[in-house]
Amino acid sequence: MPQVGPWLVATWKAGGIGAALLKTAAAVAINMAVAKLTAPGGPRPQEITTELRSSNAKRIRHLGRVRASGAVMFWEWAYAGGERRLFKLLAVAQGGMNNVLQWYLDGEPVEVDANGYVTTAPWNKGNIRLRWRKGIQGDQWDGGNYADLRAAFPSQWTEAHRLRGVGTILATFDAVGGEDIAEVYSGGEPEVSALIEGASGYWAVDGSAINGRNPAVHLSDIVANPVYGALAPSDIDLASLGVARSDCNADVPTDGGTRSRYQSGISYALSDPIKDTAQKLLDAMGGRAWITPEGKLAVEAGVWRPPTVTIEERHIVEMEYGAGTERINRVTTLVPTYVAPQVRWQEANADPVEDADAIARWGEGEPKGVDLLPVQHHGQAGHLCKQMLARMNPDRRMTVKLRAFGLRLIGERLVALNIPRLGLVSVPFWIDGLEFDGTNVMVDLIEAEPASFDWTAEEEGEPPAVLTDIDRGTATRDAAITSVTLITDDGPPYIRIEGTLSAQRGDQLMAQFRRTGSALAWTDMISEATSGNGFSFRTMPLGDLSEYDFRVFFGRYSNGSSGRELQMLSVPVVVTGVDVVANGNPPDEPVVISASGSAGDNLIVTFTVDLGANYHRTGLYRAASGAPFGSATLVKWSFDQSSQVTMTAAIPPSGARFWLRSENESQVGSDPVEVGDYPA
Repeated sequence: MPQVGPWLVATWKAGGIGAALLKTAAAVAINMAVAKLTAPGGPRPQEITTELRSSNAKRIRHLGRVRASGAVMFWEWAYAGGERRLFKLLAVAQGGMNNVLQWYLDGEPVEVDANGYVTTAPWNKGNIRLRWRKGIQGDQWDGGNYADLRAAFPSQWTEAHRLRGVGTILATFDAVGGEDIAEVYSGGEPEVSALIEGASGYWAVDGSAINGRNPAVHLSDIVANPVYGALAPSDIDLASLGVARSDCNADVPTDGGTRSRYQSGISYALSDPIKDTAQKLLDAMGGRAWITPEGKLAVEAGVWRPPTVTIEERHIVEMEYGAGTERINRVTTLVPTYVAPQVRWQEANADPVEDADAIARWGEGEPKGVDLLPVQHHGQAGHLCKQMLARMNPDRRMTVKLRAFGLRLIGERLVALNIPRLGLVSVPFWIDGLEFDGTNVMVDLIEAEPASFDWTAEEEGEPPAVLTDIDRGTATRDAAITSVTLITDDGPPYIRIEGTLSAQRGDQLMAQFRRTGSALAWTDMISEATSGNGFSFRTMPLGDLSEYDFRVFFGRYSNGSSGRELQMLSVPVVVTGVDVVANGNPPDEPVVISASGSAGDNLIVTFTVDLGANYHRTGLYRAASGAPFGSATLVKWSFDQSSQVTMTAAIPPSGARFWLRSENESQVGSDPVEVGDYPA
């Protein structure tokens, strides 16, 4: 390709074309020599397929067939149709999208019915619904226009929230019972992505919109789209663009039939430099771009066409001649990275491509990687690397000085060199550089290899293995309570529960308690430090002589429409009916000093009590004459703490047997002490 620097400077100074416009076109022009193996910057597939939660997320435009997620524009719980439902709205495609071909949840393909409800287990238990809007002018232009979203959040998502011109996805998730949480929502609600057909490409030749996978059409959209591009159709050599499109569509052999020679699918941020995105598409079609003598941007795809201009020896003033590649720059093997449908439209490496002639001459060098991310077929990636290696390892390089004849090479990419005495009989060379000093034209040449554009099915190698669906099973989340301990010697009583767990990284174990039989909400327990795979939680101070229930589970809190809401991610482990007794130490037994009475009369008993810290009261118990204490019932309490206490009670005519028993404030009693048996 000619070096356009000096010529462009003259053109700018002459004012033949607006400087800003020509600088944009020149920035897109690509030198034919492969100067670097790494592709320009921009989002990679794994970034595009991941939900983005950011207030300043980049606007992403998609062309062709790509798998994509989007920026979360709305996330909130509400009650809808009698169900507690999460609404999640994703802004996916700036400029719109034409179709959704496949849905994915957490990276796994799922099927949906005609209404968008997921039918693939286990997510079918969550009543999950996936819908999308095109965001294309004249066809679902307002990507945010979902009636049920507005109905659920009338003050938060109104008709003013349009997302006009943006392709969107709305996913809804219904809450499930505790027994299904670990299976359906093991990591929270799943991330949503989809294989989509992006926006229709703007075809600068006639202004039409073309939906497809042709890289020449995509390049036309990148540089000349009336909204997103930088050039007008009049700034482009439309004839060369049309030829490039046809060349990309031509059939080439592949395993089992034919495929289009070059196809592409690309996702790019609108903030990315146009030249970087254009470079990726040129790489995807083995293409080159240059500025014509008329100041227009011309492109071609990687298809061999013989040169139309020949340099004869008589045209040459001076000549330098040497080996094709310096030792330090020799690359004999390329390993392309592309996007493989077989691995769910993620990055994969195609088979290494070797330059057999270069290896035979110089030996095998270290393989180099090359990014071809708009490419979506392993054979196409290999074909492009074959062309790259041919230009990186030419048999010969030459620099020739020409007179006025050299001006004929402006706008040419190839030239034939005819110097029979050097064995060069109309041998094609790439024009790698061109300079004009006002008198002479210096041209840098590298020998071309027409066979590098040939391709056979046998050269394609093997595609990556198709990912098979795996049994998701249940995430490894297990918790077992091994002890429940009432703590009474550390201030007011509380309960500590301990146990073991098995969890995934990032999982949060939670514990809660409430009074047995209570309809009140559960209360979170306090986590205590542990080591290894154990856990420990404690309650706040508890009421004496009460029963409590406990549960342990994996979960997290999120902000919902009604405030802070709990999401349980596993089936809880529950312990019920745990008694709280603050003081388990009974007082000493009462000591009877005297007792008298008879059937039909009154009992009079005098006794002493333990007046220590554990004493609270003493009870007088009565049973039938001769009966054991187990059948006795309480007659009365005495809270008297005198040195001697006297209690009285009626003795039935049928007789009775009496006992005394003291208790502490937690109703822990001493052993019963018999007062006497008074038969009829």
